[in-house]
Amino acid sequence: MGTVRIVEANAVAWQQVSEAVPAEVAAKMSRAERDADVRILHPGSGDELQLFEARIEPDEEVSLHAHAADEIIYILDGELQIGRKRLGPGASVFIAGNTLYGFRAGPSGVRFLNFRGQGNTSFITREEFLAQR
Repeated sequence: MGTVRIVEANAVAWQQVSEAVPAEVAAKMSRAERDADVRILHPGSGDELQLFEARIEPDEEVSLHAHAADEIIYILDGELQIGRKRLGPGASVFIAGNTLYGFRAGPSGVRFLNFRGQGNTSFITREEFLAQR
């Protein structure tokens, strides 16, 4: 039998990323990442999808990092600058697992959905990533 889970728009409270991830993961993040707001709509697991909404304050920079799982970022509001590209509402970015990336929120901040094929809170810093190579 299949499963259907419904999450109403305001059923999940916003929290700081530092409260939503394990302490050892938060310790590796920059201040902008730790202080960003997130609401985890579907937490996921090893065999279940993950979806969360995040919002980052204006002009904050998310440092170079990677995750073990593939992800898709879908911009809802504001602007996200990744590399030389400035992406607005309706744009999306696919990032393969174990790919180093970072971004900056636009002048009015950014709010986006992050989708992963499984629950994943891994956070690989630039230094850890380079050490693996």
